[in-house]
Amino acid sequence: MKCPYSIFVALLVVGGLAAAAVAEEVTDPPWVTDPSDPQWAGGVTTMQIWEFNLVPDVPVFVDNPFGEPVVQMENGEYPDPVPGPHEELINTWHIGPGGGSVQITIPNNPEPNKRKVIYAQVTSDKAPVPGGWNSDPPGTTSFPQPAWQHAGTWYTYTAQIEIPFNPPLETVTIEFPESTNISELVVHTICVPEPASLAVLALGAVGLLRRRRR
Repeated sequence: MKCPYSIFVALLVVGGLAAAAVAEEVTDPPWVTDPSDPQWAGGVTTMQIWEFNLVPDVPVFVDNPFGEPVVQMENGEYPDPVPGPHEELINTWHIGPGGGSVQITIPNNPEPNKRKVIYAQVTSDKAPVPGGWNSDPPGTTSFPQPAWQHAGTWYTYTAQIEIPFNPPLETVTIEFPESTNISELVVHTICVPEPASLAVLALGAVGLLRRRRR
């Protein structure tokens, strides 16, 4: 199952930006792929997209009710256009000598007793460095989807980071080797209640039904 890029591209067309943006096809996070999975019940989601062919620090799409995400690029520049994932010439964020990083700060659901899951995807012509996906507060990183190839050496890389509580915001850092060109970044998140919280909600609903029947 794919991300809702048909909606995203339609918005770009309406806004007159379709010719400037390169929307890659990327996979949905697990709570979109299988929303019936009970572990995601009651979760509150966000989605944010950056196209580095455009203004780098302004996302081209944001669905985050808690605030505006912020991206910071370390040790890079915009060089001359290069052949992109679809072999067209595009602007990219180019990582300089010694390597660099992209840091994304995402505002969160402020309610406590939650866990936070982050599903980040980046399209670049070199892979992030080993161990180069991290969060603050720290979480457990896994790789539920293999990388998939576009034209040439361009791939989309995916990682999932789970934080065992719900911080008011988190910063995700993706580190890259030198001379990496980065085209696109997509970050989905979900704040989900703990199972105990869901059980309390379920018991409350049962009690309400009983009172109505009486």
